[in-house]
Amino acid sequence: MKVVTCLFILFFLVSGVSVLAQDDYKITDISDFLRTNDVKEIVKPFHAPPPVFYQYVPDEIVIKLKEDIKPTEIGIEAEPVVTGCNSLDELNKKFQVKLIRREFPDPPARAVTRQSEELRKYYIIKFGGQYDLKEVCKAYLSSDCIEKAELIGVHPLYDRFPNDPYFLSDQWNFYNDTDHDVDATLVWEHETGDTDVILAVLDSGVQYNSRDLGGLSPYTDGNMWINWTEYNGTGGVDDDGNGFVDDWIGWDFVNGASPCYSGEDCYTEDNEPTDFNGHGTHVSGIMGAITNNNYMVAGLAGGWNEGTSPANGVKIMALRIGWSAPDPIYGEVGYVRMDFAAQAIYYAVNHGATAINCSWGSSNTGGLGAAVNYATSHGVLVVAAAGNDGNSSPDYLGTRTDVINVCATDSTDVKPSWSDYGTWVDIAAPGVDILSTYSYHYNPLYIAWISGTSQAAPHVTGAAGILKSYADTLTADQIKSLLLDYTDYIDDLNPAYAGLMGSGRLNVFKALDAVEAPTVTVIQPNGGEVLYIGQIYTIMWDAADNVGIVATLIEYSVNSGADWTVIADLEGNPGSFDWTVTGPASDQCRVKVTCTDAVGLSGSDMSDDDFCPPYKAVARTFSVLSKHAMPVEFALNQNYPNPFNPRTEIDFSLSEDAEVTLEIYNLLGQKVRTLIESPLKKGEHTAVWDSRDNSGNSVASGIYFYKLTANQRVATRKMVLLK
Repeated sequence: MKVVTCLFILFFLVSGVSVLAQDDYKITDISDFLRTNDVKEIVKPFHAPPPVFYQYVPDEIVIKLKEDIKPTEIGIEAEPVVTGCNSLDELNKKFQVKLIRREFPDPPARAVTRQSEELRKYYIIKFGGQYDLKEVCKAYLSSDCIEKAELIGVHPLYDRFPNDPYFLSDQWNFYNDTDHDVDATLVWEHETGDTDVILAVLDSGVQYNSRDLGGLSPYTDGNMWINWTEYNGTGGVDDDGNGFVDDWIGWDFVNGASPCYSGEDCYTEDNEPTDFNGHGTHVSGIMGAITNNNYMVAGLAGGWNEGTSPANGVKIMALRIGWSAPDPIYGEVGYVRMDFAAQAIYYAVNHGATAINCSWGSSNTGGLGAAVNYATSHGVLVVAAAGNDGNSSPDYLGTRTDVINVCATDSTDVKPSWSDYGTWVDIAAPGVDILSTYSYHYNPLYIAWISGTSQAAPHVTGAAGILKSYADTLTADQIKSLLLDYTDYIDDLNPAYAGLMGSGRLNVFKALDAVEAPTVTVIQPNGGEVLYIGQIYTIMWDAADNVGIVATLIEYSVNSGADWTVIADLEGNPGSFDWTVTGPASDQCRVKVTCTDAVGLSGSDMSDDDFCPPYKAVARTFSVLSKHAMPVEFALNQNYPNPFNPRTEIDFSLSEDAEVTLEIYNLLGQKVRTLIESPLKKGEHTAVWDSRDNSGNSVASGIYFYKLTANQRVATRKMVLLK
């Protein structure tokens, strides 16, 4: 059904998108649906990326002031620029500086941290002439006011079935019969996305007036993130005080970008992050196109919209950092700037993003490294496309272990020749012929099939949105572990790249399934038991988990669970623990058992009701007898002598014939010696301990416990060995 003219115009380095000139493509209405909804389709064949026409912004750098230099000493917009630092002012004069401005505005009060204070020291300097910027950076580093001086890099933009008409026929990445997909249909049985989860798209913009993203006009009822304070505020006023005026649907950071494609917005930073070239709209649709709305395509975390309004998927935050540029060979290409990316990351973190998608090439310039540090320190997940050069060399984000780097697979789980690979890659995801929403020169009525790691990365970002929607307590590290640990193994399908495509191909259902926390049930003590301080008592519990329990924590409360004290921190799930009962005496005692699984999720249970450990025995349970008293009933006497060295006698009485065990334990609850393990007759009995363990070795001085068990009756006492 795809009727297209083959096109050979390259778009993004990382994504491999081809962009069409007006007379080079053919739009075909392929069905009644297309004719009714005026939807156009485009197929983008993959081609090798174009060379970068320049590497750095030609007339700007980023500086970071030293710790003792106050940001208020820097003039914001003045010519000539005077800062109050003599060495810096001399350099500004020498290089004809026209403008110095803060790179990162002050965050909202709730977001002020040590890291945000660090970012206050970053400034962008704009020069009035053309200079060798590497030499300029060296010169600025000689100033006693400057800690860093960076260039600004410019990089290419790299089973529940919805009723969306293209889903079954064309969105193989979400569902196909050979199961080389991310198992989206299984995921949607349990989670489809939540409106409280925000996924930031740092890209060429987002065509938010696409019906499959923004819904119907005024585009506030779709899956686009809305800054409601600004939307409901006063026009021309920074209502929320975040440094951005009227940023009701994100922000356009592109300012002074060059060269610029005819009709593209390259020169004004503003509140209109719309998408001229389509890349950001395509990425956004993979993550959050409105699903099951009987229109166009499905998104991985797009909600489930059976006639509902507003849409109920994750929210896509539109942050424009890229633009289209003309190219004599490729026609139209897309680029991003690292300072725009850094500022957008800062914005996304301060406005509650769960994850940030970066489908573009990168370098540690323009403040990007500091911004990524800011994101990861605030628990925000950063996902990056690996690249489309077909080699194993990472870009800057690829070198960072705190970023998830994603390579591409096709519909057979094989790495396409153009996808980058290497030990630095964390995970693979579908990236060949991916169908999603598209914008062609601001026209939202498009869908497109595009190949590239730019398309693989948003599968992972969307999966992060699914996991956060399902369990909002998950941290970024836990989400990362779930995504990377529960993949489908594909090394056998890619023997030449074994170990070089991350942990495997993304499987969102496996990751979601692993979110289940352990189930725990305390068996004993579970309420009503009467224990004795110093007695050795076996705490028992049942626990299960689908990914395995790695740790068990046992806690004790003497006030019905208002406060807890740790009594054991165990590896694995042993199911029982011999506890030496401790005080104080209380009739409101409970035990709590918490089990933690391999993903870091925990489940717990505590005693259903209170139990009681008094200081001494009560008559109805057993009587404490003197050495020569006649037995009244089951009883365990105090050893004699006590303290002792090296020998002591232990007397006890049985009210009936019984299977008897008499054992010695140390303070750690470890068994030292078994004195008796045999049947005994009713009456008085005496055992002797010579302060040796079961191996015949003399034990050290200290406190020991002796435990008598007879026909399910248990008694414990304390004794002291002094040498």
